[in-house]
Amino acid sequence: MKEQPSIFDDSFEAGLKLRRRALMPLILKIYLIVFALYGAYLIIGRFYFIYKLIFLYSRTSMLGINGMSFYLIILRSLLGAIVIVATILSMWMEWKWAIRFNWAVLIYWTLMGVVDYVSGNGYGIYLGVMALLLAPYFSILYQIQKRWEREAVSGRELRQRK
Repeated sequence: MKEQPSIFDDSFEAGLKLRRRALMPLILKIYLIVFALYGAYLIIGRFYFIYKLIFLYSRTSMLGINGMSFYLIILRSLLGAIVIVATILSMWMEWKWAIRFNWAVLIYWTLMGVVDYVSGNGYGIYLGVMALLLAPYFSILYQIQKRWEREAVSGRELRQRK
């Protein structure tokens, strides 16, 4: 027997797709807002730090720090700000790769924590507190990751299909 054509076209199925932001529980949205505020604070603080560092470097030649170390300090500070913005923005804009990017940031953060701990920089307590605060965040990401990447779509993709 021949199959009858459906009265529903492809746009009907696209309308049934779940939006990625709808997958986010309220606590995850709160985390993102808190991260955004903390990120804004860090970015402003980092640019103020860079301003003061440049001023100090130009006045005192940084008390023996060579030029390459000075530029590496500034580069690490700027890259940190870029990673914070990318982490928050990727989740809020519902990009498909956002959760995987968060996992990469977690791995980097863990490796840097181990390096800092082994080198004796004294960030152990700070990293422990951050791990306790971020454990629920990454637990939620783990729970929604498969649906986020396979089933759900972003708001932009929904608008393009209409």
